[in-house]
Amino acid sequence: MNNDQIIKLFLNAEVSFSDIEKQTLEINYNFKLVQFSKSRFDTRLSQTKKNWVLSKELGWGGSLSDDFPNRWDITSDASTVCYRNNFVEYTFFDLVKISLDEKFKIEKEIVIKEAEKVITSNIVDTLTKVLVQEMMPFSKVSSGYLETNYGIHLKQTQRGMHMNMRYKPRYGNINWVANQVLCWGSNTGWDITTDGKIACCRINYDDYVNFEIEVLTADQIEEYKKLHPEELSDSFKKMQVLKSMLDAGLITLHEYSIKREAILKTI
Repeated sequence: MNNDQIIKLFLNAEVSFSDIEKQTLEINYNFKLVQFSKSRFDTRLSQTKKNWVLSKELGWGGSLSDDFPNRWDITSDASTVCYRNNFVEYTFFDLVKISLDEKFKIEKEIVIKEAEKVITSNIVDTLTKVLVQEMMPFSKVSSGYLETNYGIHLKQTQRGMHMNMRYKPRYGNINWVANQVLCWGSNTGWDITTDGKIACCRINYDDYVNFEIEVLTADQIEEYKKLHPEELSDSFKKMQVLKSMLDAGLITLHEYSIKREAILKTI
């Protein structure tokens, strides 16, 4: 993309401020904006000696957006960019073109982040059901139940009185799924953070436990299944028997596929 094309992107408002954080500019246009200054006043003329394309009042949104439609300005050599955030805030950026290698690296990082979001969502959904709603007994934490059936391990990091706990619902700036007072006694009280990283359990009146939530690899899950075969769900046990029958030649691959599909629908 040449300089004239880049300039048109900003003057035609084809770029939004949110594109900077999303890294859309790097992926779609092969350049990035690096902030170097912020001002309460329009200091374009003092920020650089280069000529600005617009060099007129920039817009700030709101009711006067039609009168002042341009919130971006850019120098004629496409090296410096200005954005008016609001009535009294201007942000200045260096426009830096990136290589294909850097672009591919950013694309890879974005894919990894999206995959991590999916994993986090699955963890939160699973543990909300198993811990928060169904109130899994504390005794099952070390039984291999979560590891063999869900591929999740709870690593204990702290146990103590409520006043000494680092993580606890309704305190601090951490977001919790339920964020309520935890029950105790016959029902084990649980809560997890919305980022799927921390779990808190209340065993007795003033006996709390914090855990780090870990996602296991396929090999780790298999190890837990060998150590705790009794904790496998009926569906997993059926799958194991079915696979053994296929390996022994007792059923055909077609029969295996049909029965496997039927079992998966029950999970």
